[in-house]
Amino acid sequence: MPQKTTQQGSEIVLAQSILRLNDSDLAEAIAKDSRTCYPTDQPSKPLQIEAVMLLVRLKNTFAMAGTGFGKSRILEMYVHLFAKSSKPVVLVPNPLDTLGDNQVQEKIAQNFTAVNLKKLTFNQRVADEILRGAYNFVYLSPKIFLNNEMFTELYFDTKFQDCLVLTVVDEAHLIYSWGLVASGKAKKSSAHKRHQDKALFRPSYGDMGCRLMATISSPLLMLSATC
Repeated sequence: MPQKTTQQGSEIVLAQSILRLNDSDLAEAIAKDSRTCYPTDQPSKPLQIEAVMLLVRLKNTFAMAGTGFGKSRILEMYVHLFAKSSKPVVLVPNPLDTLGDNQVQEKIAQNFTAVNLKKLTFNQRVADEILRGAYNFVYLSPKIFLNNEMFTELYFDTKFQDCLVLTVVDEAHLIYSWGLVASGKAKKSSAHKRHQDKALFRPSYGDMGCRLMATISSPLLMLSATC
């Protein structure tokens, strides 16, 4: 699980009682905290706990696990460590709007607040709600993430950056394979062939790297079921 240390800068931070823990105690604290969120017959998995530990240490993290493993729990477990009153925000660019809709419902079922930003529904009112910390999870398409003027203004607002505790890229392998489409190198890549149907209509996913690097004050979590 490769990682890169990030800089501390977000105004919202974890309690010192968590940050001071050594790795062994931190793993136990994460497991104990997650037991309050999920059924007793669905305990946290070692990879989930390891990923959350890296995020607590403010390290950029890549987690690869098969479909159905429970990768989405990693971000839930991490956010649950923060005081609810601090209104932490997680940003999740998604390759498909329908994925965002489904994940919003999953987060609401876990007692989080969430919104999926779409071209027809993202407006100034929603942007203001996000700035006020109304949503723990903000899902959006790569197109809005990269090319929407209103979101760009929101994203670089210091108030938003101060609340941003994590950025998550689901289906992270598509950043590479779809980026090849935009660069014209896709025909030479076997990775592209595995995702050829999707790459045709979402090449902007490959342009996200520069924008993602703007989140130096909070960690980046990249999730994938393949590589």
